Amino acid sequence: MKRLLFLLLFSISLPGRACDICGCGVGNAYYGIMPQSYRNFIGVRYRYRTYDSHLNSQLLRTKETFQTTELWGRFYPTQRIQMLAFVPYNFNFQQDAATSARLNGLGDVTILANYNVLNTNMDTLDRAFNHTLLLGGGVKLATGRSNFVDDGSLGANANFQLGTGSTDFLMNAIYTLRYQSWGWNSDVSYRISTTNSDHYRFGNRLSSSTSVFYVTSAGKNLTLMPNAGLTAEYSAKDLKNGVRNAQTGGYATLATAGVEAYWGRFVAGVNVQQPLAQELANGDSKAKQRLQVHLTVLL
Repeated sequence: MKRLLFLLLFSISLPGRACDICGCGVGNAYYGIMPQSYRNFIGVRYRYRTYDSHLNSQLLRTKETFQTTELWGRFYPTQRIQMLAFVPYNFNFQQDAATSARLNGLGDVTILANYNVLNTNMDTLDRAFNHTLLLGGGVKLATGRSNFVDDGSLGANANFQLGTGSTDFLMNAIYTLRYQSWGWNSDVSYRISTTNSDHYRFGNRLSSSTSVFYVTSAGKNLTLMPNAGLTAEYSAKDLKNGVRNAQTGGYATLATAGVEAYWGRFVAGVNVQQPLAQELANGDSKAKQRLQVHLTVLL
């Protein structure tokens, strides 16, 4: 049991970071809590996000729902380097008072690499406190379809597309501190966007999270890890032909809570996020509650 607790206490590798604000956030992977007790894993995740848009117009007011089923995995080529891959399949839906629009298909694939700069678990000293520091980055590929046409119709929204149509670059840093069954994690991530073939460029995005977690036994071979924290997001405004789009960008702060369940080689988890404060698209968009569930197999 002590060994299991020790392994699970390092289970937060890339903490909760929500999808991009202002629309579906087609250009970012959501990392969430990932098990560290085994070197490699593969799993499936489901994410649900919803927004109320065009709030300043009774005629154009729209409800947008974004669902993603995602294959994700991790591989360690060396002890200090971890490779991550995310392959999303998106289900986007918009509805106003009269009509609706739907897009389904492959999203943008993301590949990341992180280097374990600091990990006291790797030495032989007996420490009361242990911590890790990961630094890395990666690339988001333009694999999701993007054919944004600004014709005023429902669905004519760059954030409603299955992908951004651009190759973007990500940087991140993750720090984890743990003491016995308690742990604390904080991270920061930054995405640098490029211009796609439609001359549209999504604003660069900054996200940060902090959370606490606790590991407890719930019976034979079953261990639970409840967690709670805060997430903050900021997005610069998008550019179309070099002109800023005033109805994009903004910030949001969300409260997060979830639980991970470990049973043998299987890990299941659920995470919910509740917006606390936000200013999106100059007040023209409002993020609602978010949900994520996953099932992962440790290899």
